[in-house]
Amino acid sequence: MNWFVLIALLCAGADWFAVARANKKTEYVFKPATMLAIIAMACVWMQGPHDEWFAWFILAGLVLSLAGDVLLLFSRAIFFLFGLVAFLLAHVAYILGMNQTLPPPDAYVLLLPIGIVCALYLARVVRVLRARRENNLVAPVAVYGVLISLMLFSAWATLFRPEWSMTRRAWVIAGAMLFYLSDGMLAWHRFVKSSRIVQVSVMITYHLGQMALAAAMVL
Repeated sequence: MNWFVLIALLCAGADWFAVARANKKTEYVFKPATMLAIIAMACVWMQGPHDEWFAWFILAGLVLSLAGDVLLLFSRAIFFLFGLVAFLLAHVAYILGMNQTLPPPDAYVLLLPIGIVCALYLARVVRVLRARRENNLVAPVAVYGVLISLMLFSAWATLFRPEWSMTRRAWVIAGAMLFYLSDGMLAWHRFVKSSRIVQVSVMITYHLGQMALAAAMVL
């Protein structure tokens, strides 16, 4: 057994509890500790049969996500912007990892529903940002929304890649969906309406999504 899976789950559980109780000191420890455990878990899996191209980009994305997590622990707006950039680069790494070659032509039909969801959600968030006069965040948030939508599309496009097994497709799609949901809830919490339940849900879906994406590297 990869013991780092258990360690990651225990650290994640501690972080979820800390977020629920608004215990910042505990969160400062277990939020990065969870990602460190997931990175270690991925490194262990890379010692066995794995998709080398996908694995290295996923590992890069996990490290960038760790950087984003640390930056988002701070409340100042500049750290939020830097954290956003770190996660933006993480999604670029995930997109590259899922697309060693261009997506098959049949997969592009998936762009329509994903694009509609992205456009509707971004329109709401951008309206709120402008109403709050946070216009400096409109472009970064819009770019981030497009990139995470492309990451989600790339995951679903594996359904049209015959070299991917059904198990790996399931892991990568689940991971991308959970990550997409997490970021959607985070944007809602940060810009529209804050909620402790939403904040905890953000972390649960985020950590499980990262674990699922890491699991997809295993052949």
